[in-house]
Amino acid sequence: MSDRDAAVGTAADWSSRTKRWLQPFPVLMVIYFGYFAIVYSGFWRYTYQELMSLSTNIMGFQPALGTVALYVLGAVVMLLGFMLGMLLARRRDRLSGPWSGMVSGLAGSTGRLGAALKSKTLWFWIGIVGWLIGFAAVAVQWVASGGASLTDIGTRWYQSPIIVFIAMSQIFFVPVLVATADRPWQRWVTGFLFVLSILGLSALGARNIPAKAVVSTFFAVVYVARPKSLARMAIALGIVLVVAMGVVGAFSKSGIYGTPASGKLVVALTYSDSVGSVYNLDRIVRMTPTLGAYGGNLLRDSILAGVPRTIFPGAKPDYANYQIGKYLGGRQNFLIEGQLINRGVSLAATLLGPAYADLGLPGVIAQMLLVGLMIGYLQMRARSWLWLVPFLAALGSYVINGVNVGLFSPPFLAAIALSLVVIGLDLLFGRRIAVEPVRSV
Repeated sequence: MSDRDAAVGTAADWSSRTKRWLQPFPVLMVIYFGYFAIVYSGFWRYTYQELMSLSTNIMGFQPALGTVALYVLGAVVMLLGFMLGMLLARRRDRLSGPWSGMVSGLAGSTGRLGAALKSKTLWFWIGIVGWLIGFAAVAVQWVASGGASLTDIGTRWYQSPIIVFIAMSQIFFVPVLVATADRPWQRWVTGFLFVLSILGLSALGARNIPAKAVVSTFFAVVYVARPKSLARMAIALGIVLVVAMGVVGAFSKSGIYGTPASGKLVVALTYSDSVGSVYNLDRIVRMTPTLGAYGGNLLRDSILAGVPRTIFPGAKPDYANYQIGKYLGGRQNFLIEGQLINRGVSLAATLLGPAYADLGLPGVIAQMLLVGLMIGYLQMRARSWLWLVPFLAALGSYVINGVNVGLFSPPFLAAIALSLVVIGLDLLFGRRIAVEPVRSV
């Protein structure tokens, strides 16, 4: 396997505006501001009845100037972090100082590891095995729930977090297959497994899970597709995303609120998600001191909530969004299909809400700087190192989903921790490979 098989795309490919603008960070910025802009739209006038059925009684709400300023500041800091990440990636081969000798020695002693990381065949079969484990977890949860939670939404509150977390590993392994499928049969297999993943993850009943799988797959496609075929692939995956979000969202909310699933309900959900999250952020900003209200406990509890009971026995703390539900006075139980669910409501507060409630303005700055830096580094390095593409794709999909719900939950924090480990490994062992032509889709 030659070095060129580890590179992704050609220099000419990356001169394409389409490829550059469909990478994770530009897409993230568009969604970040677009999501906020929906609050100022007039969607609610056309879906008033559906919004009322969703208990959305804040139609026409607009945030305070201070909240808008915080949101813009978050974007500016994230952009700064992105630029620093790209600068770090460009300077990756200029390491010097007391660590340089050790790094050179480690890099020299890992020649076989480097060769393995360049092997598309190895990574493709890793992707197959990982996908099988993830899809098997969907089947196990299906059996444990007595069917699809999509059509029996009450069972969602009794799902195993560990099983669902394993099932969500498909968000990473499908991009592995996309990035390494060189032969026609591999591409057909990848397409088939992608469809199965979307169907299986949709059956779990939470629309954000199949949505993340679609988005991560899309980002992987951006790195391997030729510019001329990228536009039609983007349209196809966009349609899958809308259908997955719309169908799963309509079914799940229909089960919770008893509202008939319809196209207008999908539009109402889009507006309700945006205005609800921004409204919660606005309330948090108004009632929280500049240095936060939890002193880091939200982040700590969100980490502990994902630790297995064998390591952390006893009752687990709720992760951030459930605690924010209590903080904002949300209801502590609710009725679904005649079942009383004795658990507080989880409230989304955009990408900034949990960080601001926990650590205030310093927390927002630290979070957005870190997110921008990770994406900037991986986005630049993934052009040269194939094995980084799935990590970038998964991280991008999680952060984009976090625009709505924030990043203080076990799956999101696991994705961030994994990305930091990968960046550390690349800084220590990754040898820069010139971007050379490879077989693109």
